[in-house]
Amino acid sequence: MDAMDTEPRKLTPGSQAHPEAPKPPAVLLVDDHYLMRSSLKDWFACVFPQFKILEADSGESALALFDFVSPRLVLMDFALPGMNGIEAARQIRAFQPETKIVMLSIHDEQQYREDAQKAGVSAFFSKSGLRADLFPALKELLGVGDEP
Repeated sequence: MDAMDTEPRKLTPGSQAHPEAPKPPAVLLVDDHYLMRSSLKDWFACVFPQFKILEADSGESALALFDFVSPRLVLMDFALPGMNGIEAARQIRAFQPETKIVMLSIHDEQQYREDAQKAGVSAFFSKSGLRADLFPALKELLGVGDEP
């Protein structure tokens, strides 16, 4: 046995003490407005505490996270700087088709809904109707029961 076998394992940032331990399922919030992202994160953490919450401020940064994690659900703004939410949804769907994508927009126009549907988005919500509509839809998409 050499010295390497007797030294304790050193953890580096991002490593896990027990790599075989199950990871909590992840949800990715994508919005270029920090206050919107922060509000969604706080709400999500209270209502669905069993999920790890990740954040991105653009379509490009959201796609980059898929190199490291496989979110079960992505909540994404339609209008993002650079790559918009529709194009990001298309690429996520092509790369990881099992991920559910929920599109959010301040614009509640039929054309946006149709574009989102064509991109493979699971649900589309106007940001003005989030309080009443989002919770029941997320419970269904995430497969969680009545208890948060």
